Amino acid sequence: MSPVTSKYLKSSDGTTIYAEAKGDSSKPSVVFLHGFSLSAAVWDGLFDDPKLLDKFYLVRYDMRGHGRSGKPNSPEGHASALYAADFTAVANGFALNKPVFVGWSVGSAVISDICANVDPLPIAGAVALGGSPGISPEMVGAAGKPFLLATLPKFNDNSDVAFALRARVEFVDALFNNPDKIPFSLKMRYLGETVLQSPDVSSVVSLRPQDPSKMLEAGAKGLPLQILFGKQDKFLDGEAVVTIVKPHFKNLTVSLIDGGHALFDDNQAELVDELSKFVLSVQVGMSILRPVCVAEQTAVIVIYIVYDSRGSFRRSQSPALIRVLFVRSLPHSCRHQWRDLASTIK
Repeated sequence: MSPVTSKYLKSSDGTTIYAEAKGDSSKPSVVFLHGFSLSAAVWDGLFDDPKLLDKFYLVRYDMRGHGRSGKPNSPEGHASALYAADFTAVANGFALNKPVFVGWSVGSAVISDICANVDPLPIAGAVALGGSPGISPEMVGAAGKPFLLATLPKFNDNSDVAFALRARVEFVDALFNNPDKIPFSLKMRYLGETVLQSPDVSSVVSLRPQDPSKMLEAGAKGLPLQILFGKQDKFLDGEAVVTIVKPHFKNLTVSLIDGGHALFDDNQAELVDELSKFVLSVQVGMSILRPVCVAEQTAVIVIYIVYDSRGSFRRSQSPALIRVLFVRSLPHSCRHQWRDLASTIK
């Protein structure tokens, strides 16, 4: 089993951001961000999934105000630029190059934060899993279902402990299509995560302002976006989210599968298949060019080939992409590598 690397990182305002990574760091990276009042622990099942670990380097972090990360309780501590800075701290902390960002529920809104505040865009693609890629009042009003709109204010009430606990139990049950089939231990874990967030922090998290215009502009410029929803989601209307973003995104993938809001628990196998197809299509589209022979003193050979998202060499459709850029007295240490490479791409 792949080891987990955990780090406490510092965001631009000094807030601590807890993050973890698992798998082979040489593989394409995927960054996961959880939803409202929960933590990165919701991804435990995916981080043990052999199909994902075989293809990708998996990274997750606790959103500010949640889990093991710092919890500013003022509106200033939840500015859009700070959510983008949190992502940047994680990407830098694990030396990620153009990862695909996967946000679940309200975590999807961080797509807008990244697009609005980081230039050039640091992600290869984005996935809105059971969420909207922006949280403007218009977007939330159009896509939010009655349960979501009625539940969020209950987390902000600090006057009645019994009421607050009931609201959290209802919230956890509503995450699943059929909560009676979900292990009691999993539901209690989720319930325990919600109590780490105080009502004053819940309030500033759920009411933070955001401008999604740069996210929509990024879509028009070609940012790949996947809208991945459960057909039985009780929180958000996936088709409404598609209606909002479709006119702006020229590279849009829509995946609606059976399951509730917590698709990774309700239907992990199909979610993994849909997510993997999208991430692989994004990475293959990028076609990373990598050098395969290292300079050695003044004797240098540099060969570039197309390196696909599965970590395999593949023949390019364009012979110009496979070329010797400079050759001078090929050193012995590179000759074997050249022969191996030549036999691979024939």
